[in-house]
Amino acid sequence: MRKTKILCTLGPTTEELEMISRLINEGADIFRLNMSHASHDWVRTVYSRIRTAAESARREIAILMDLTGPSIRTGDVDQPWDLKVGDNVELRIDSGISASMPLSTTVNYPGLGRDLKVGDVIYIDGGMIQLRSTSVDARRVVGTVMTQGLMKSRRHINLPGVPVRLPPLTAKDYVDLDLGIELGVDFFALSFAREPGHLEHLKLLLEQKGSKARVIAKIENQQALENIDLIVQASGGVMVARGDLGSECPLEDLPIIQRHIIERCSYHGRKVIVATQMLESMIENPVPTRAEVTDIFNAVIEQVDCVMLSGETSVGRYPEKCVEVLDKVIRKTEERYPSGRFASDAPLKSSKDKTVKAAVGLANSIMGSRLLVFTLRGIMAHLLAHQRPEFAPIFAFTPHLHVSRTLVTARGVHPQVMDFVEGKPEETIEQALAVLRDKGLVKPGDPVIILSDALYANANVDAIMLREA
Repeated sequence: MRKTKILCTLGPTTEELEMISRLINEGADIFRLNMSHASHDWVRTVYSRIRTAAESARREIAILMDLTGPSIRTGDVDQPWDLKVGDNVELRIDSGISASMPLSTTVNYPGLGRDLKVGDVIYIDGGMIQLRSTSVDARRVVGTVMTQGLMKSRRHINLPGVPVRLPPLTAKDYVDLDLGIELGVDFFALSFAREPGHLEHLKLLLEQKGSKARVIAKIENQQALENIDLIVQASGGVMVARGDLGSECPLEDLPIIQRHIIERCSYHGRKVIVATQMLESMIENPVPTRAEVTDIFNAVIEQVDCVMLSGETSVGRYPEKCVEVLDKVIRKTEERYPSGRFASDAPLKSSKDKTVKAAVGLANSIMGSRLLVFTLRGIMAHLLAHQRPEFAPIFAFTPHLHVSRTLVTARGVHPQVMDFVEGKPEETIEQALAVLRDKGLVKPGDPVIILSDALYANANVDAIMLREA
């Protein structure tokens, strides 16, 4: 069974019910709603279609709402500028002042003049255009073009190495957040998370509004990397957003940064998603490049929880084929390289950690075994996933739907909602085994390692049991 999960971004190419169903059939586990490009009406419609398709497929599918975040963008230009090296470009912080040179536009960040200094480099449109600031004050910034290129309206700005003081959420994010809570999304991704306080702010909002959703921190700039351990600990998982990271950091550092973030997530026991350009060429082409296949291989070797598709499935021509390619490469890689280094380095901080480690060790030593866990809050199942069993899939049973959906992102975990029989652990175990047998996930006689801290009422019991299915 495939362990690494597949996260697909939905968009114009994949918004219809039939296509969503086909993506699920190909192996999609989680769907992403990108609020940078989505209206509320569209989100409501697509959310309903996802739930309908998941129910028809009899699969647990999670939904992630990716909040836009406080991005810095240029304003409108009348027509694209064909910039040449040496041209001067003006970014007006105060939209009320008039242009002082022909190439002049506004910028949406009031603090730009406060954060920048003369000599800093400004990346526009993912670094396709680079300016070096030559004049900075509270009302305008002037920069000299270092790389020629075509500049269009509302282009994203990166400021490598510049500590910015943007808020964690914008007014738009708060409105989008309320929509996601109302619908019941399972995860919120916080764009441009730069310090743990940003995540704590969002988690407090969710708690106050009664949402059970988990918060994913998108690592997109150098400020986040400086606080990576604290951010990882404060989050419910991390997304390695390689697009903006590639603009903020030297490209030669990007693979090292990716591996470092994955290692820190493994150490602290948090989920990790690798995102951006995994199959970028397949937006237009029916087959991937060899480098893209190797990129997927490397992510799976590093034992990430999820790999993500963005434009490949939102606007690309071959969304189903992309999921099929991911599924095939992941399965082949996991078959050949079932174990990984990082999980063995994770500290065992509590007796529960040690119990889980013992269960995983037992599963690794018995060929063809399965791990079966009963959990109320998902903690024991998440701990099992963090220990990265070599071969055994993890079947997690919980009576709570929201717990089941948060477990969808965990590597190797296959969640199932089922009520527990209060005070009768043996009856609950038998019911779960019957469900697995009916679905063909276990056969009579298969070795099953059962792990639970939730079956014994009024008693703190961490139990490991070995039995046949």
